[in-house]
Amino acid sequence: MAELAATPPFAGLALPRAEGSAVLAALPETPRCSIAPFRGRAEAVATAVGGLPEPGRAEPREGGRILWAGLDLWLVEGAEAERLARAAAEAGAAVTDQSDAWAGLTLAGGVVDVLARLAPLDVDPAAFPPGHAARSLLRHIPCLFLSVDGGVELLVPRSYARSAVHDISEAMLSVAAMER
Repeated sequence: MAELAATPPFAGLALPRAEGSAVLAALPETPRCSIAPFRGRAEAVATAVGGLPEPGRAEPREGGRILWAGLDLWLVEGAEAERLARAAAEAGAAVTDQSDAWAGLTLAGGVVDVLARLAPLDVDPAAFPPGHAARSLLRHIPCLFLSVDGGVELLVPRSYARSAVHDISEAMLSVAAMER
């Protein structure tokens, strides 16, 4: 019988990668759970987890963060993900382990120019300051964009990890060529 081996989502992709002023790196894998309150239970779930960020926002939590991920959907990340997910479930939310479902990247330097080639979002810090989150496409890939100090974090479905690195790398090369 074949044996399966766990492989990181960016294995063999030579990250971090720098082109011009832009640097692309993999985020460390972290526990991650989705929280989707049942109808009429959003307030109870918010109380149970210490508050749910408003749409388009992310908030730090001890040992991680909680972020808006779509209509009536939040992701809890970090060391406290399991505890917060359990509290949300007890308060009336559908909870799913998403730890292996998402792959995270961080892009710093030249972010606005690189992502202008890939996404229909204005990621300039004046329009998309740290703590903000948005769902959109990264070329053809569904993506959760998170503004952080010094850049943007990108969460893509794990099955698109290789494509995301390829697309971002190509855009980084294009921007680097214009910087010369």
